[in-house]
Amino acid sequence: MVSLEDKLAIQEVIARYSYTYDAQDAEGFAALFTEDAVWELFASGATCPEIRLASRTAIRAWAAQRLQERRGRFTSRHYQSGVLFDELTSESARTRTMVLVTHQGVTEAAPRPTASGVYHDQWRKTHEGWRFAHRILRRDNSA
Repeated sequence: MVSLEDKLAIQEVIARYSYTYDAQDAEGFAALFTEDAVWELFASGATCPEIRLASRTAIRAWAAQRLQERRGRFTSRHYQSGVLFDELTSESARTRTMVLVTHQGVTEAAPRPTASGVYHDQWRKTHEGWRFAHRILRRDNSA
């Protein structure tokens, strides 16, 4: 039987994804994924990913590099909402989550939207708890 606790635990990981990345915590961000996880980014209408990362180690390295490049230049915020459970068992799940990303440069008075889309996630329950096994971002635009 699927529990409400599992749904809440998955939603907690989704929230941690935004908070760890936006706090520039590449280690904490990567820990949300299984060791063999895949993270992919697709532009609108694309059939091949712009970015494909195929392990927790690759995800950690990519996040650390991207976060270092923006340090002192701008802050980001990842607003995730509308979590929809397409499938949920005691050991795995599939969800969709809407995302809006904003950036705010150090000289800008207000944040500005920079990306939006939908995350398509496959989950695995591990000894660490629920973790992303495969996360695909399908952007609403190609820019």
